[in-house]
Amino acid sequence: MKNKPTRLIQDATGRYKLKISLPGGRYQLSLDDRAVNLLKDRLGLSVRSTLSDHFVPFILAMGDGWFPRQRDVDQVIRDFSVEGSLTGNERAALTAYVTESYLTERNEERVRRVLEDSPLSESVSASDLQIKELPSVPESLFVSDSDESEQTGVVTSSSKSEPSEETEADPTTEMAASDSTVEDDPDPETVESLQQIPGIGPLRAKQLVVGGVKSIETLADSRPNELATIDQISESIATVAIEGARELLGQTPPVDQRLEAQTGVEKEEFASALSSLAASGVPASEAAPSLRVLYGPTVADIDVVTGQQAYFLWEAGYQTPHDIVTASQEELTDVMQVGTTTAERIHSDAVDLLGRY
Repeated sequence: MKNKPTRLIQDATGRYKLKISLPGGRYQLSLDDRAVNLLKDRLGLSVRSTLSDHFVPFILAMGDGWFPRQRDVDQVIRDFSVEGSLTGNERAALTAYVTESYLTERNEERVRRVLEDSPLSESVSASDLQIKELPSVPESLFVSDSDESEQTGVVTSSSKSEPSEETEADPTTEMAASDSTVEDDPDPETVESLQQIPGIGPLRAKQLVVGGVKSIETLADSRPNELATIDQISESIATVAIEGARELLGQTPPVDQRLEAQTGVEKEEFASALSSLAASGVPASEAAPSLRVLYGPTVADIDVVTGQQAYFLWEAGYQTPHDIVTASQEELTDVMQVGTTTAERIHSDAVDLLGRY
């Protein structure tokens, strides 16, 4: 029997999900920002749009989708029935997603398997994947279980995003930039309204308006590759502008608020970091995973996790409670010193710590 189509949906809290068919019924797959950007910006999908089934295994394998209730990701990928073919635009978007996104080491083998069974197997090889190596394990994790109480508040480091071409163009230097680079006379009210977006100063706002952006609403409905045709606007800056417009309009929950909920750190700290990164051309969706590690609790802050378990979890790629929440029980039990019962307790405590569901 033919599956019902995979659809992009949005729940009452504004979180985007995919509604997919699996043996036993229809299930909702929650999406991280990277997957949302793929579907909304690269593919131009809107709520209730259908999606080629070929995207679902990749989103799961890349770690950009999870189920509110634990499910074995590998089993879901095996059970998920892929039907239909890819259009040229879909193939290009999926190829860019797979080859331009950084993978954690723990997801590498899973992505390789999905790639081998996909329509991309002849055009994309495993050597095209970009693997993000784990940062060094903090020395503070090398402690005995009797010293567990000293592990809370461990500060971690994260691989930093490569600087973009716009790094030097922060808001202060934009103020001093010559307006002669903008040939036309843009509407001043629209220019001023766009400057509400972190990372979009006077010069960039003028460039966007001259390039055809008529309002925050039209900006929010745009796609990065379209805006990147505007003079002096790169795709990364376009993404910064679009994400900021959507937050201003309430179309997506602010990233600083989500990071606050995920880490317990006040959103004002994230707002400052996100704003300065945006000025450098780093979109919030790209910055959020690293900020979540830099500012938030680590696996060592989960109550039931011992010092040794924290070390082995970190080594396996589970740095934060967020990583634990999005992992299946089977994945956690593959970690040394984590059995079935312990995996259940660790997952439950991680959920409680984040207050995520």
